[in-house]
Amino acid sequence: MKKKSTACQKELAELKEKYFRVSADLENFRRRMEKERARWMDLAQAKVVGDLLAVVDNFETILEQTEKQKLSADVKKWVDGFAMINTTFVKSLHGHGLQEITQLQQFDPELHEAVSQVASDEHESGDIVEVLQKGYLFKDQVLRPAKVSVAR
Repeated sequence: MKKKSTACQKELAELKEKYFRVSADLENFRRRMEKERARWMDLAQAKVVGDLLAVVDNFETILEQTEKQKLSADVKKWVDGFAMINTTFVKSLHGHGLQEITQLQQFDPELHEAVSQVASDEHESGDIVEVLQKGYLFKDQVLRPAKVSVAR
């Protein structure tokens, strides 16, 4: 009887250990899946927001062009309406994690894409001379690097 009891206790201990391992594995799997799900959601959001940047670019281009022209009062009202739509749209994107790249003094290959180099007496080598296309971060990751012109 004592042998049976010892064998049962040993088997019980082994089963408990196996149960705790399986339970820990399951919990680790759940955590990994939650992280993976969050990563996939961020990637999907980044894709959608990235596609919407073309709309923001088009709004900004149109608004910049209309600033340079004399407009009638009626057309000015329309332009002001489009400016308000653009402002609301950009604020909404910012609320979802979009940020404009604001570091635009010194070239940083992590944040900028050098499209051209220009000679400049006013800037040091590696300084950004002109921003050709705005760059954006999404949840602190580069979504689109700023396209810039850099001094030689």
